[in-house]
Amino acid sequence: MQSIPKKIKGFTILEVVIVLSLVGIISAIGIPKFNSWNKDRVVRAEAERVRDIVTSITSQVQRGLYGFGQFQVEKDKESNVSFSTNGMLMANIATRVFTGTELCRTGEEGVDYWDHFGVNKQNVEVRFYKTNEIKVDVSNGVVCFSKDGSLFSGGIDFGDNADVVETIFICSRDIETCEDPELDLANTEDEELGGTEEEQETEKDTNPPVIYVVSWSRFGNVKLEKWYSKSSQWIVQ
Repeated sequence: MQSIPKKIKGFTILEVVIVLSLVGIISAIGIPKFNSWNKDRVVRAEAERVRDIVTSITSQVQRGLYGFGQFQVEKDKESNVSFSTNGMLMANIATRVFTGTELCRTGEEGVDYWDHFGVNKQNVEVRFYKTNEIKVDVSNGVVCFSKDGSLFSGGIDFGDNADVVETIFICSRDIETCEDPELDLANTEDEELGGTEEEQETEKDTNPPVIYVVSWSRFGNVKLEKWYSKSSQWIVQ
């Protein structure tokens, strides 16, 4: 009985080259976009946590659990950033707050000043967390809130009793200096940028900076915004 020859199918060199070329093109387009998306995802998650921790302490002050509340930021030598909140009970505000010149106390002065410390997890209404996923524009700072806004005050990098800083900028770690991009934009307007305008726009699209800002007011209004470099504007999240 005569056997029927089998037809063995395979790929030609041309087909393999075409497939590899397509994979290379898709990777070249997709990987940078994925990296950019993932970078934004990480920074956004951290910025939302910062917004939530500030909102939490201002809410506890507004509802009357605390007469005075504090939001604190600290950066250590390894560039880890910690965020915490502290609270003072209503019963103690009259005897503690009005007995000194510094309202928003920290360090050793704050040990007997605050009733609940977030770093010690003394109460569920105060919080603490540490991260190394981001950069911020402050090294150490505190801001304090009262229900009617009369005791709104700051310390260290967040100003003082008379001039309180009301923002914290949160950036991806690949940014050399985390700061307000509008300041950087103003500085670069007078400088000669390298490359053509088209090349500059391409750089913006392929490797955009990831910058968020959390802002607050003396009455506890907290807001999260993201910087869109292509349109050079802040968008509320």
